[in-house]
Amino acid sequence: MNLTFTPAAISRVHALCQDLPGKLYLYYLTEGCGCENSGIFTLKLVTETTPEDIEFSSNLGPILIARWTAVFLEEQLKIDYDSKSNALILKSDGQFYNRNLLLMDTDNNYVYTPKNEQ
Repeated sequence: MNLTFTPAAISRVHALCQDLPGKLYLYYLTEGCGCENSGIFTLKLVTETTPEDIEFSSNLGPILIARWTAVFLEEQLKIDYDSKSNALILKSDGQFYNRNLLLMDTDNNYVYTPKNEQ
């Protein structure tokens, strides 16, 4: 799997993560969704990994993902930033996975939510 961040997304991610510890993780959030097959991808910062975590390549360096969630994604992915909606977007050539990709810190607090950004 390969993930490409657009220049606008790189700028936004760097601004959001500036002093926060951790490594980027493409996290499949299932809390409140009912079951493991019903969830949404988000970005999360992590300082520890588990045996189920694997790395894949991106133009920002290695990104972590849980092995079992990788099956939900296509081989080539992109994260873009839309300044009009102030949102990061996870997509492929074939579909959108999340048009409002949020960022969580290591304590599971949201660092980025478009509603609280200016």
